[in-house]
Amino acid sequence: MSDCCNNTKEIKNETVVKCPSCTNKSKNVKLITLKSMLKPSALETLNAKENHYFCSAKDCDVVYFDSNNKVYLVSNIKVAVHQKDDSPITPICYCFDWTKEKIKEYVEKGLTPNPVEHIRENIKENRCGCEVNNPQGSCCLGNVTKFINQLT
Repeated sequence: MSDCCNNTKEIKNETVVKCPSCTNKSKNVKLITLKSMLKPSALETLNAKENHYFCSAKDCDVVYFDSNNKVYLVSNIKVAVHQKDDSPITPICYCFDWTKEKIKEYVEKGLTPNPVEHIRENIKENRCGCEVNNPQGSCCLGNVTKFINQLT
């Protein structure tokens, strides 16, 4: 997990992969993420030899799919998926439990540490585990920042 929230630029795959359900542009996700997020009944159907992708579209029930368009739905995932769940107690930062509700409270009341500073501090100390904690399989800082910007 040492590469989870590093600041080095990744080489992006130029191929655009679209969700088989909603045709939303989707991003590649590591196998370790699916192994961590899928409920046992769904994990038993995982083809580890295929490439897997994350669909972030809010109104789509598909969370993951593979290169053969085998899909894993919201109901197959162990945790609520931030992009697909409006509940105030849904985490945006899964490693350090920054829920929508908690972030909103800190922003509105000007409390410290603010969520972004707190997460960055923990990233600096190599404490994050986004590949296994966050359904999207990558760092949450972009999601947290976007949520804060929507509040202000």
